[in-house]
Amino acid sequence: MTLNKRLRAAITGLGVALLSIPVALLVTILLVPFWSWLEATSGIESLGHSGPAVWCYLAVYLLLVSIFGLLRVLPGKK
Repeated sequence: MTLNKRLRAAITGLGVALLSIPVALLVTILLVPFWSWLEATSGIESLGHSGPAVWCYLAVYLLLVSIFGLLRVLPGKK
C-alpha cells in the first residue's frame, strides 16, 4: 500500500469518526424510549435526570463507527 493510499485511508477514517459524533448524539437522544425500556427490564442505569447515561452515547457511537468501518471493508469497495 502506497503512502498516498494510506494517507487517504487515514483521512477517511478520521472523517468517519468525526462525522459519527453528531449522528451518534442525535440517535442516542432519539432512542430515549429504548433506554427507558432497557433500564426498566434489566436494571442497568440508562437514563438520568439529564438524559441518557454516558455509556449510551458511547455505545451508539461505537456501533455507528463499526458499521461504517464494516461497510468500508466489504467486498466490492476499493
